[in-house]
Amino acid sequence: MSNYDKPPVVNPIPAAILVILAGIILVEAMIFFGFGGFIGKPGAAYERLLLIQNYGVPPNLVNWMFDTKNFSFDYLLRFIAYSFVNFSGLSVIFAAVLLLALGKMVGEVFSPLSVILIWILSTILAAIFYSVSTTTDQILVGSYPGVYGFVGAYTFVSWITLRLAKNKNQSLAFSLIVVLISVQLLFSFLFGTGQLWIADFGGFVTGFLISFFLIPGGIKRILSILRG
Repeated sequence: MSNYDKPPVVNPIPAAILVILAGIILVEAMIFFGFGGFIGKPGAAYERLLLIQNYGVPPNLVNWMFDTKNFSFDYLLRFIAYSFVNFSGLSVIFAAVLLLALGKMVGEVFSPLSVILIWILSTILAAIFYSVSTTTDQILVGSYPGVYGFVGAYTFVSWITLRLAKNKNQSLAFSLIVVLISVQLLFSFLFGTGQLWIADFGGFVTGFLISFFLIPGGIKRILSILRG
């Protein structure tokens, strides 16, 4: 067997995940290279704040849009654009690590189109859920609701796998989300990070539920597994 016939040691990252990651990094690079960082230009913090104000999802935005019947593109765009604007470079690093790890595992099961749909729907529905649920005035930005959508999809796959394996504790599939949300609640209590965890949890629930329909074989396959 030639070297070209040997399978790769590490499976490549799905292209859909790389596209999402590229969008996140591009926005951060625009802030870093265009307005601050090591090149010495002032205004990076101001530009980040401007992006948050222009593309973040404020509390009660959904209610306000329905009350005023204002569904302009500028407001609708916020529900997806906010996921590419992060609070800091460190936040981008953590989001990228989780995105690559979880996205790779999810991408090995779901089709590229399904991966994109998980990200988009989790991001949008998480923002809607946050907007109508939060009791704070904190604007929602960040890639984590979409990442938590992949946590939901990964949890779904783990749950189905454990269900197919006899005599396995299916609750183990939910251990990751329990740990992640617990850590966020602790951080919220200790450091006053607010209620952004609401959006993350919304992203998780969305990713988990839509996996019923996006998994190869669809809902019919899942129903047959559940009945078995």
